Amino acid sequence: MKNHLWLSASVILVLVCIDAVGWGAVHPVASQAQGVQTENVAPPESHLPPPPEEYKLPPQKRAEAVAYSHINYALYFAGVALALLVYFLMWRGKIAAAYRNWARRLSRRHFLQCLVFAPLFFVTVKLLEFPFDYYAGYVVERRFGLSSQSFLSWAADWGKSLALLVLVGALMVWLFYAVVRRSPRRWWLYFWLVTIPVTLLLMFIEPYVVEPLFFKFTPLQAAHPVLVARIEKMLDRAGLDIPRSRILEMNASSKTKTINAYVSGLGASKRVVVWDNTLNKLTDDETLLVLGHETGHYVLHHIIKEFVLIELIALGLIALGFRAIKHLIGRFGGRDGIEGEGDLASLPAMLMVLTALSFFASPAVNAVSRHYEHQADQFALEVTYGVVPDPNAAEARAFQILGEQDLADPDPNPFIVFWLYSHPPLDQRIRFAVSYRPWAEGKPLEFVHPPSD
Repeated sequence: MKNHLWLSASVILVLVCIDAVGWGAVHPVASQAQGVQTENVAPPESHLPPPPEEYKLPPQKRAEAVAYSHINYALYFAGVALALLVYFLMWRGKIAAAYRNWARRLSRRHFLQCLVFAPLFFVTVKLLEFPFDYYAGYVVERRFGLSSQSFLSWAADWGKSLALLVLVGALMVWLFYAVVRRSPRRWWLYFWLVTIPVTLLLMFIEPYVVEPLFFKFTPLQAAHPVLVARIEKMLDRAGLDIPRSRILEMNASSKTKTINAYVSGLGASKRVVVWDNTLNKLTDDETLLVLGHETGHYVLHHIIKEFVLIELIALGLIALGFRAIKHLIGRFGGRDGIEGEGDLASLPAMLMVLTALSFFASPAVNAVSRHYEHQADQFALEVTYGVVPDPNAAEARAFQILGEQDLADPDPNPFIVFWLYSHPPLDQRIRFAVSYRPWAEGKPLEFVHPPSD
């Protein structure tokens, strides 16, 4: 299940909680090992190895996975610290105040001032963060071996992300300060209410507007008609109506060698997407378990539940931020050129406060996400029972291949799992996959009606 820019429930979360998590353990990051790797193509169903009972890696691969994971853990915390530092410099260095003055000289209208101020602000922030983005998003992935993206391609994606940030950021900054100016005492509540329809709209249009900017999508039916027929049988068991036109293959191999799948959209825009790497490296049975997991998010209403959760957390963060920002501006605002909470120059202070608050809220969000992901794993086993000959073996093998390809940490520290993991560790997922067999014990399925004889 994806959870990223468009699921953020306020301008602050939109701008600082850019997080992408898919079917993998923490996030679908790619890496590139030393030397040349041969393509890992899934063997025929009849030549499959026995399913693993736990997540294990060969010594060299294990060392790579541990090193890669530890670097990404450090980069996460360093990224939060860097964001706080950049916002602090933009605030106390009076850079935001200077941009506000430029905007005021160009127009007296608040909307036009936002159109000047917001692009200047966000471009400056991202340029200051560019060395970190380059190292974390390009260098590390190339070093460890699953990136298939050139620097020019990566830079183009970075530029597209910046353009989206400027576009959405300018709109949200205008809405935010319009609300603050109209209601200085209750803006935290009214702005939160405004974010609800805005976020729902962004979630709806993302599959149409955002995702095609970065990848190419084609109907899975075009290249895998037999698999699609089995998927439809599985969806029918799940009671889920997703047309073939919205069961899609994504050309992830143009940029990464990792494997993944995800769901996105709402209502008429909802769709299931499987990466071409996944199709190349998993068997059809294993792929069905992956897609069963993703459809489980829709059937079990995880997307709307997570939306409600994030909105409620956002309300708490904005309310706390309201009190904190009043204190900061009251104490330091005058000497930093900030005229009040309705002043555009207060944006870096606002972002700094909410970045810190959202950082400390992340364990709670991830704990709920891990629960949903475990439910989706269980749903996949139940919905594919009767469609896949041995769903337990297929899911366990799929997790093992996922870990090997994505360099998932074989033994994550409990604190890291608590703070960072949106999915259960792979070892837990594999152990559950091989042990959950209610049909063999005469027990009822929890989420799916059993197949009729």
